[in-house]
Amino acid sequence: MVVQNKPTTPVIRGRDKNLGKGIGIRSRSRSRSRAIGRVQSKSRATRFEVRDVEPECSDDNINKFVQFKEFGMLATECCRVIAIDEIPEITEKWMVLIKVKASTVSLNDCYIRRGIWHNKVKLPCTPGFDVIGTIVGMGDDVEAAGFDYGDAVAACCQTGGNSRYCILHYKDLTPAPGNVDSAQAACIISTYMTAYQALHRCKPRAPKQTLEGVNILVTGGNGPIGRAVIELAHRAGASKIFATAAKRYHDELNDKGVCPLPLDARLWLPLVKGKMDIVIDGICQDGYESPRAALNQKGHLIIIGMTLLMNAAEPGMCGTPLDTAIAHFRSGWLMSSTSRYCPYESSQKRPEEWKHDLEYLFALLARGKIKPVVKQRISLDAVPFTHQKLEAGEIDGIVVCKPWK
Repeated sequence: MVVQNKPTTPVIRGRDKNLGKGIGIRSRSRSRSRAIGRVQSKSRATRFEVRDVEPECSDDNINKFVQFKEFGMLATECCRVIAIDEIPEITEKWMVLIKVKASTVSLNDCYIRRGIWHNKVKLPCTPGFDVIGTIVGMGDDVEAAGFDYGDAVAACCQTGGNSRYCILHYKDLTPAPGNVDSAQAACIISTYMTAYQALHRCKPRAPKQTLEGVNILVTGGNGPIGRAVIELAHRAGASKIFATAAKRYHDELNDKGVCPLPLDARLWLPLVKGKMDIVIDGICQDGYESPRAALNQKGHLIIIGMTLLMNAAEPGMCGTPLDTAIAHFRSGWLMSSTSRYCPYESSQKRPEEWKHDLEYLFALLARGKIKPVVKQRISLDAVPFTHQKLEAGEIDGIVVCKPWK
């Protein structure tokens, strides 16, 4: 679904090299000769092609991307949509040029744009945490890693996804399945991977990988990750699933076999105190005190975010606001029976485990065993407006950018 707002964010066209600073630009003719010089046979390309459900723009020579050169609170003021007739250049042996089919637009992108993300990012910056696309160019070391021209791939890149072309390291790539909707595939990378690894990788290893007999509480059960947690926990045989959410979502949660709880921790904690085996919290309503109190003696808390703090935060002296920095430090170093999770950090610190789990979830998607719901499908021009809608709480599902629309 395309956002209907008429864009007012400036779209800049041309061949100004300053607009592509840090991307590695080269001429169109050189780029295309390098990118398509060794395309594989038609049968191979078809096998790996990610299916799309909307028609795409046919001009492969125009690179278009969202960019901000400084951090800012208002996306429509600091973000620009840029179009140039040059595509990124392969300058290193490890580089892979991706023609992007789909990328996500999420609150994480908003936090990065505002300068309050816990990891440093370089400016100018293109948002877009997750990418699904096709290899159209690569350095000399990439083929030895098992990739080839025309292969469909996925990556959790943290930045750079909201573009038509992007450069990634081949080590960050995971093969993506054929015959799937690229927008649904993009939902898997951060949203479903966060849910899956929070359920199966963050807590201490159990003798069996199922969740049979396990009681689970997820805060914000109506959000994208909360819904993914519920879907995957049911698949793994969880005994009982509890989810906090606004009252208007309780009927939906009931229909999914979930016990809905109020959003206010003062109301839900007495109902589950000391009973939970796993608590997944991405809100940080009271410094994680209530989620910890909900655990039983062997329970484990997995922290996947702190939206209540981040949504109202402004940059601190060193970027990250003081209260979020303190909460981040406490959850990582001072709290027992607690794990802190970030999908990008997981992909960088445990790449083999990450790729194994991502390929497993892609296999479930290809077989129709999991069904991500895409709330909106938008163009690059709509990305700045979508940032503002996400921050205002006007969108409660997964938004995917289709850069060739």
